[in-house]
Amino acid sequence: MNANICSADGRRVWAGFAGAFLVLTAASWVQAQSLADRLKGIQSGHEGSPPLALPAWKPVGASTSKMTIPLVKGLTQTGAVPRPKGDEEQIRKIDSVGPEGASMTVEWDTPSSTPGQPPKRETSTRLVDKADLEKSHRFLIYYHINQKEHFPGSTGWGISSEMLNQLRTSGSTELLLSTNPLAGLFSLGQDKPETVQWNGTTLAKCELHRVESTDLSMPMLVNGDRVELPVLHAVCRMGDDDHHWYFLDEPGNPLLLATVQPDGKSQMVQVDFPPPPAPAPPIPPGPAGPGATPAMGKGSGAGASKMEQALAAKKPVEIYGIYFDFNSATIKPDSEAVLKQISDIMHRNPDWKLSVSGHTDNIGEAAFNQGLSERRAAAVKEALVSRYGIAADRLTTSGHGASQPIETNSTVEGRARNRRVELERQ
Repeated sequence: MNANICSADGRRVWAGFAGAFLVLTAASWVQAQSLADRLKGIQSGHEGSPPLALPAWKPVGASTSKMTIPLVKGLTQTGAVPRPKGDEEQIRKIDSVGPEGASMTVEWDTPSSTPGQPPKRETSTRLVDKADLEKSHRFLIYYHINQKEHFPGSTGWGISSEMLNQLRTSGSTELLLSTNPLAGLFSLGQDKPETVQWNGTTLAKCELHRVESTDLSMPMLVNGDRVELPVLHAVCRMGDDDHHWYFLDEPGNPLLLATVQPDGKSQMVQVDFPPPPAPAPPIPPGPAGPGATPAMGKGSGAGASKMEQALAAKKPVEIYGIYFDFNSATIKPDSEAVLKQISDIMHRNPDWKLSVSGHTDNIGEAAFNQGLSERRAAAVKEALVSRYGIAADRLTTSGHGASQPIETNSTVEGRARNRRVELERQ
């Protein structure tokens, strides 16, 4: 058995975004639903398979962000895959970036085959060489479950800088794509794609063509803010099927942000990355001497974060960096950075008391969503109290279910924004 295809236990994951997403086909969507689920879906307006088309994103314009999304340690991307009982989020995080290349860990939840049991957390790690990030045309878009991988000569979570630049300048570029996890997609058509062999792996060969003459603006949560990112839309014909790809138009980091295949779609909904280190503030002269440390103000000084400034002004703050297991109040380990940020703010402002409220999208029964939002808010409080030493009487919790949406629930990205924790200073 080819080691490039299956994991040690014979399983593999087709990562539609080169590391984060499982393709959900229209057939599997229907098969996964019980008759009761489908009846509830009809009543709630969520019956049927997810639409295969992405929203009609507008061309880039004045509202499109000009920020750079750097390939740096800590860059975290979250995607959402529609499931019968709600959107399943998967996370990929850059662990290291150096002269040799970059490494990324992918994390996703595999639903349990036993009713009532929690999902199983799966991970995989991929190292991509620096030369391949720059020039490779081979794109291995599947990950072995619970493996550490390194396939020199290929990329793993986006195309190379060379490929993006060729799409920008000439409008086309060659793509060599791993085929085995796509077997189900190719079976939809009569014609088979042209293939080549590479290191014992079969790669489908196709020519990527840019679709629009300008980029599109893709809505995204970036470091908690809703922005629009420039994406380059390209399509290639494999067999008799069209495969659509949406890449971040950033030559230094051309991430795959969305894809539409003949029987499934996937898209990113959130990107977070650490800010560059701030320069040290000048030390004012005075009797305290050069070793003195200026006192922090009550959350409103120049050194305060946006979260702290908003809380100081008693404005509600939407928190998206706290991740939960699917349909659960169990907090994922990836949430620690944001939990620590909240605790640091509370330690700096010992007289502050905060309310923590949970919110969901509208997928599922209202009673379940209400209870889930309450449990998630309580889990955040418990983590701050037990792990970060915040006094329990400084935190109150509540849940609002799907009753307070801040965006439409008809899109994947809208539902992702509605699934949130909010903080407010009392």
